Amino acid sequence: MAVQDDRREVEVRDRIGLRGGETRSGVDAYFDFSDEGRRYAVPVELKSTTNRTVSTARDVGRAHIQKWRSRLWIFGFYDLSGATMENLLILGPDDMESWIARIERYIAPDFLIGERAAERLTLEDLHVICGEKSVYSLHDAHALHKRQWQRAEYESEMDVPAGYSPGKMLEILRLRAKYLNERGSTLNNPHIPKRFFSEFRDYEIDVRKVSVELRRVAERRMRSVVLGTPALRRIAAEVL
Repeated sequence: MAVQDDRREVEVRDRIGLRGGETRSGVDAYFDFSDEGRRYAVPVELKSTTNRTVSTARDVGRAHIQKWRSRLWIFGFYDLSGATMENLLILGPDDMESWIARIERYIAPDFLIGERAAERLTLEDLHVICGEKSVYSLHDAHALHKRQWQRAEYESEMDVPAGYSPGKMLEILRLRAKYLNERGSTLNNPHIPKRFFSEFRDYEIDVRKVSVELRRVAERRMRSVVLGTPALRRIAAEVL
């Protein structure tokens, strides 16, 4: 069974000197460093496992794909008991791209189906779902789209006095349909398989052999990955 828990993530983070992440933004940790007078704060995706198969996230959709392409990936490989970290692997988004692209291809048709189905909704569909009205109220819009918008957003979308025209309400219906389809199109916890990691064996750090200097060795590898990945370097500089 693949191990994935907060305690091990904290251990990996602390042993290689990463800064704690932010739950709200979904960043596990940050790698902070300077190079040629410029400071970087690199968002990190931390993972751990006991059998070299890595679990990822629930309900994976397009937001996950975008996030994964903007992260430094760090994997802690533990013994079967889950008590001892044996190896550490540090990869960039370019290294992860073959796996990320495969997940993207897998979910893409479902998202496209949802988008195209939403675009085909008509005023007749609106009348069946929301009733036929010349002006729809804030209550009508909220009953349809629920908590997807804050009140300020609902009010800003009004295109007639104190309400919504049928055309605007149809737009909201299409947004709701797209949202519902996207919820059903996500992929639950896709795993990164053992075979994926086989091509990166030479990059693994044997923690047992470099336990004393692990932080220095890991930092050198992380810097190399970040500075060698233009997109990641740009993202890291922007979060400051």
